[in-house]
Amino acid sequence: RRQIVSGQQLAGNAAKTIWRRLLKVVDATEEDSTNLTPDRILSIVENGDTESDLRAPAGLSNAKCNCIIAIAMSFKEGTLSDNILLGGEAADDEVRSRLLSIKGLGPWSVDMFLLFQCHKSDVLPIGDLAFRNGTSNLWRVKGKAKGGGLCQRKDEQLMRDLHGPFAPYRSLSSYYMYKCSGMK
Repeated sequence: RRQIVSGQQLAGNAAKTIWRRLLKVVDATEEDSTNLTPDRILSIVENGDTESDLRAPAGLSNAKCNCIIAIAMSFKEGTLSDNILLGGEAADDEVRSRLLSIKGLGPWSVDMFLLFQCHKSDVLPIGDLAFRNGTSNLWRVKGKAKGGGLCQRKDEQLMRDLHGPFAPYRSLSSYYMYKCSGMK
């Protein structure tokens, strides 16, 4: 789940490298990430130096490191849990609200998490460039962004209207936009 945070605004290879380093810091691997838990993150923070024991060895920016710690604290405090995020204990809007309240998690990160990790049925990731490109390609529409691309702010209503018929299953149309965008 925290892979979305570690890879924010990074190219694929850089994101993978930081993810692997973070796993190594908590004695986990890509094959077995069970040690990557909120308690493990918090134990590093509470028993050591966050800079030399977590942030630097993982290659995280200060903002990403603080965000990961804030997510771990939210689990400790009970604001977040696996049941809340994945088990249907909270409504989708409530899950979104709780995640957005964490500094460092914005709409794009939350949408990616809800779409690809939680498999929520009605996610419309308007802030995602590949989603916007796919929408433009499929419906052959021009937007108000540079070069005629769809702008997440100025063309938001247009995208909502185009994907509206798929509600409450807009995640399905969103998945197809990645294919329509030309992503491999």
